[in-house]
Amino acid sequence: MFRKNSVLFLILFIVGLYLVTNKAVIPFVTKVVESDLFFEKSDEDEELGSIKNDRTDFAFTHCKSAFKEDYELTDKAELSPDQYEAWALGNKTYLVRSTVRVPEGDQGMVEKKFACKIQFTGNDGADPSSWKIAGIDFNE
Repeated sequence: MFRKNSVLFLILFIVGLYLVTNKAVIPFVTKVVESDLFFEKSDEDEELGSIKNDRTDFAFTHCKSAFKEDYELTDKAELSPDQYEAWALGNKTYLVRSTVRVPEGDQGMVEKKFACKIQFTGNDGADPSSWKIAGIDFNE
């Protein structure tokens, strides 16, 4: 008798858990995930991916300055004055890639690429303090 009741209560308990999970817990979690609760609001939402605008022009200029400071290249090294590729990564962060021409022994001038991850943190793009360099990569 006791054993039959235990099995019956176990089955009812499992069915109850199943119903509570499917009718209450999962819909609640779905609503929370779909809400704007976990998203950072930004007044400037720009499309992610390849981009070229005034802000990326400033980012490129600051990346070149930081590159010159970090890597002591010879006087003959030539940074590209305006040719670059930039990608918006979100949260005003950009990845900028460009080239530098460096003398390479008997090969003459060789073009090499460098990349810079930079974030716009201020209000004035021309102000270097409005930018934060996250990293520079250059394969010497």
